Amino acid sequence: MHTLELKEQIPSALKLEDYDVSPECGFLPAYSLVEVPLPEVFWKLQQTAAQLPKWLTTGGIRQVIESLPTVHVDEYTLTEMQLRRLMQVYSFLTHAYVWGEPKLANILPRNIAAPFHQVSQQLGRPPVLSYSSYALDNWVRIHETGAIAIGNIKIIQNFLGGLDEDWFILIHIEIEAKAAPALAAIPMLLEGINRDNIAVVLKALGNIRDAWSQINATMNRMPEACDPYIFYHRVRPYLYGWKNNPALPEGLIYEGVAAYNKIPQQFRGATGAQGAIIPTMDALFNIGHETDLLQEYLLEMRNYMPPKHRAFLEEIEKHSTLRNFVKGRMARVRELRDSYNACVSLVERFRSQHLGFVSRYIAQQAAKAKNDANIGTGGTPFMKYLKKHRDANRQHLLK
Repeated sequence: MHTLELKEQIPSALKLEDYDVSPECGFLPAYSLVEVPLPEVFWKLQQTAAQLPKWLTTGGIRQVIESLPTVHVDEYTLTEMQLRRLMQVYSFLTHAYVWGEPKLANILPRNIAAPFHQVSQQLGRPPVLSYSSYALDNWVRIHETGAIAIGNIKIIQNFLGGLDEDWFILIHIEIEAKAAPALAAIPMLLEGINRDNIAVVLKALGNIRDAWSQINATMNRMPEACDPYIFYHRVRPYLYGWKNNPALPEGLIYEGVAAYNKIPQQFRGATGAQGAIIPTMDALFNIGHETDLLQEYLLEMRNYMPPKHRAFLEEIEKHSTLRNFVKGRMARVRELRDSYNACVSLVERFRSQHLGFVSRYIAQQAAKAKNDANIGTGGTPFMKYLKKHRDANRQHLLK
C-alpha cells in the first residue's frame, strides 16, 4: 500500500520523444531535411533557394523570386518534416528578397508571402527566418553513420555562401548536438529529485557538466574559420527581421495574406536567443531573471521556437526544484553544491565567451563602420541583455 501511494505522488516521467528531443541529437531533428522529398510543385522554389549564393551576386534576386510559382500549400497533405523544409526554403527566399538588393523591399510579393504564411501557421511559428530554420534544420551528414559534428556535416542552405557563413552555422549545429547528453539527463534528474535520490541527481549533474565542457570547447572554435569582418558585412545582414529595425520601421507587408489585411507585420530576425538550450538550463537550475524589457524579449523569443521545444522548456520550468533540492541537502552532501555550481559556472562561461564574441564580431565592427552597435538581429539591445544574464548566472552560485 505504501509503495502504491508513493508512486501516485510521483508525476509520470518526462519523455523526451514527446517534445521532439532525443538523447542523440537534442533539439536537432533525428535526420536531415534533405532526406525529405517534397512534391514536384516545389521543385523550382527549392532550386532557386539552393542557388541563392549565385543569384544574390547578380543584383537581380527580386525579379527571380517574383517569377516563382504560387503554391497553395494548404491543398497538399504534408508531414511536419516536409513543412519544416518548406519553412526553410521560404524563409531564405524571403530574407533574400528583403535584404538582397541595395534598396530594401517593404512588400513581400504574394507568390512567396501567401504560401510562407500557410506553412508558418501549420508549424506554429511566425513567417520569418528563425534560428530553427537557420541552424537546427540546416545540416546533412557526410558519412551517414558518423556524428553530427564539424568534419562530418555540411550546410544545406545559405545566402552568399563561403567558409565564414558555413562555419558560423556549423558551430551552432555542433553545439546543439553536444547539448544532447545534457538534455537527456533532465528526466533522470527530475526523477531523482522526486524520489529524493541524491546519487541519481549527482549522476545527472555529472552528465550535464560533461556536456557543457564539450559545448564550451565547440564555442571556442568560432574564430577558427569565421572572420569578424566577413561575418558583420556578409553574413549578419541577411539575418535581420523587421521589428525594431530602423531600416524597416513599419515592418513588412505580406501581400495576399488575408489574415494581415495589408497591415505591415513586425517579426524578429534570426538570433541565438531563439534557441532552447540556454533557457532550458535556466529553467532547470532555477536561474531567475528580473521582470523587465529584456526578460519580456526572451519570453517573446519562445514564439519563434518549434512549439514542442517551447513546451519542453515550459515543462522544466513547472517541475524543476533543483536549486532548493541542492540547498536543502548540501550541508551534508557537499558534492551536490559543487556539482550544481560547476554546471552553473560552465553556462556562465558560455555566456561570457558569447559576450566576448559579440564585442569582437559586432560591436567593434559596427564602430569601424560607424553603425549602431547596440541592436542585434533580433532587434534588441543585446550587449546589455547578454551582460545582465551572464551576471545572473554568477549570482545564482550556491555558497
